[in-house]
Amino acid sequence: ATSMAGIHNIDQRSPLIRFEQDSVCIECEQFGASHSGFVPGTSSVIWPSAKLFSEYLCANPSIVQGRQCAELGAGIGLVGLVAAALQAERVVLTDMDAGLPLLKDNAARNGGLAHVAELCWGDDAQIDALGRGTFDVVLATDVICHQEADVMEQLTRTIAQLLRPGGVGLVCYEFRDDWLTASYFQDAAKAAGLHVDSETLPAPDDMDDDFFVYTLCLVPEAESAPAPCTVAGDDAVQEVLSASDFPSSCRLL
Repeated sequence: ATSMAGIHNIDQRSPLIRFEQDSVCIECEQFGASHSGFVPGTSSVIWPSAKLFSEYLCANPSIVQGRQCAELGAGIGLVGLVAAALQAERVVLTDMDAGLPLLKDNAARNGGLAHVAELCWGDDAQIDALGRGTFDVVLATDVICHQEADVMEQLTRTIAQLLRPGGVGLVCYEFRDDWLTASYFQDAAKAAGLHVDSETLPAPDDMDDDFFVYTLCLVPEAESAPAPCTVAGDDAVQEVLSASDFPSSCRLL
């Protein structure tokens, strides 16, 4: 295994990558372009945003602790597996069918702490099987990159349908001068009934691009402004991020 050092602090060639921060240690197999199991696109290798988002979760573990979490377009599963290691109550890693064997292997490699399920965005039957309206937190990484408007519509509608009232979607992405897809995503999120906000994600100086986290929460029907996002713990409602991290109208509690 190797640590995730390389171009842009990421290694897409090593067959096994290791993420370590504080008490969290996750190992994931990946299939690079020369591997027979390579999945065309982005799903079978690690990307910088997944590493940075995993660090973000480790710095703010209460985002996922005790929560019902789903990861969309999970790829090799790092972000969701980090959430599981941070003691999320339940984590489901989802991706399209071609990516499931690698996801299942990585879930098993890390103690079977996360479930794996097929989910094509916008598929109502699969959303129902996963648990419509039952998730406190929906995570996604690097799913906004040179996509068509209809794909962004399916993604945001899926997030909205999975979230329970008061739940929060967190979508991390690397901005690669793709203004059009970013616009598609924001417009689609609003059309799906989601309040949208974003923040810059701290990144090492040698990263060429900027990284952002979109924060999404459901806007109650017949209301022009969103109610606060409140993901309550078993014993008490706990604010897990400061007011500077999320807007007052959409804050994870």
